[in-house]
Amino acid sequence: MRKTIKLFSILCIIAGFTSCDESSDLGFEPTPEVGWVQIPGDGYYPTVIESHQSLQEIIRVGVDIQVPTTSSDLTISYNLVSVSGLDPNINFSNSGSIVSPAGETGYMGPDNSTGIDYVYLPTIDLDVSELPTLTEPMVFDIVLTATSSSSISVGFNDEKPITQRISICPSFDAASGNLLGDYVLTVPTGLGSFGVVFEDDQIVSITEGNNGSFSRVFEADYLPAIGAGNPVVPVEFVLVDGGNITVLDGIASGLGCASEIILNGDPGNLSAAPCGDTVIVLNLLDFAGGSGDCGVADEPVTIVLTKV
Repeated sequence: MRKTIKLFSILCIIAGFTSCDESSDLGFEPTPEVGWVQIPGDGYYPTVIESHQSLQEIIRVGVDIQVPTTSSDLTISYNLVSVSGLDPNINFSNSGSIVSPAGETGYMGPDNSTGIDYVYLPTIDLDVSELPTLTEPMVFDIVLTATSSSSISVGFNDEKPITQRISICPSFDAASGNLLGDYVLTVPTGLGSFGVVFEDDQIVSITEGNNGSFSRVFEADYLPAIGAGNPVVPVEFVLVDGGNITVLDGIASGLGCASEIILNGDPGNLSAAPCGDTVIVLNLLDFAGGSGDCGVADEPVTIVLTKV
């Protein structure tokens, strides 16, 4: 009888351990279709994605699906919220949702905290060519709002980004009327080796340049203390696809010591193309390559043009 009781007790203990192990396994059972969607974080995108209408590009904003897997297609809804300028809801043909195919997610496992590597990112695409000619910057937010799965939320505990700001700048094309007309010229770099390089507060008129519709030109009095209003030099610049301004080389001054002083653009200090046409910044090199034989070379000159 005692042996029977002892054996029964051992069986009970074994059964108890087995039961605990099973409940433990069940407690850590993975839930592969539970998670959230977000805008990729950790600096994957800049705070503001900026584009220029002249580039006529497709702006693509990826959505990070932080779920190990999905067994069916996942619809992700979003709003376009205007901040300033044209209303994106009127001017883009977007439907307000995208679909991520079943099994496609951005999940790289719990150790992926870099925000750099993703298996897959469905994208919200904005076709800039759909816009009419912009006369001012168009600024708006993409805001994720919902998914088609009740187990996949938008964001997580208010800790994950669900908004991406977009800024689209007016076209550089002269036909748009941007970056043309009268501007006040100032030279924040101050005096050069021979005094005032270009006189501050003079009014210059910017017109289309000789190098296509993305080029502009104006005339300004160079070294006024020496030239006494002569020469007036043409300064031409081009707004390039990379979003920078290139001042064209070979600006002949008509002045010099033993040879003519030439001004060039400063290739090591390209200024950013403006978003709008209120202010334009140009960086040049005076006495380029030692031209003029005046004992000086490559003096930096910055010109700021402010629209009247």
